[in-house]
Amino acid sequence: MQNHALRNGLIMGLGCIALTLVFYFISPSMMISWGSWISYAVILFFMYKTIKDIRDDNGGFISLGDGFKNSWISYIIGMTLSSLFSFVLINYIDTSLLDIIREEQVKALEKMGSMFNLPEEDLQKQIEAIESTNPFSPATFLLGILVSFIFPGSLIALIMAAIMKKNNPEQYRSV
Repeated sequence: MQNHALRNGLIMGLGCIALTLVFYFISPSMMISWGSWISYAVILFFMYKTIKDIRDDNGGFISLGDGFKNSWISYIIGMTLSSLFSFVLINYIDTSLLDIIREEQVKALEKMGSMFNLPEEDLQKQIEAIESTNPFSPATFLLGILVSFIFPGSLIALIMAAIMKKNNPEQYRSV
């Protein structure tokens, strides 16, 4: 049997890297805003493809556990590759991206503040926190990627596996 989780995870990671580069060369701020959302389409597709490939190999059947495990493994592989690339890009290749990320975060925070009428001093405290931290420092990056494995990674894998599972009735027949 082929290792669909590994193959699809690698392709997922490379696809997300390619999308990051396309958006980076078009507009770095677009990479931060739209690029991350469009990357989720790639992620969801390859998580789905992992389950489908295994189900096809098994005569149209896959258990919830096998679907979850393999879809989640593909997510972990793909996101690790993509995140490591982003880490290197932001910290070593183009350090000006950190300022763009902060600007986009401040813009989003200001929009939220005006939508929900947040007090100005609370908004300023949050803006100061954004401007004084590096969300791509090694420790923050590592914590962020590990958390993403649990949420949304495992949650998406579980939902997809539940939707796509199909138990083999032959396994439940008595002999």
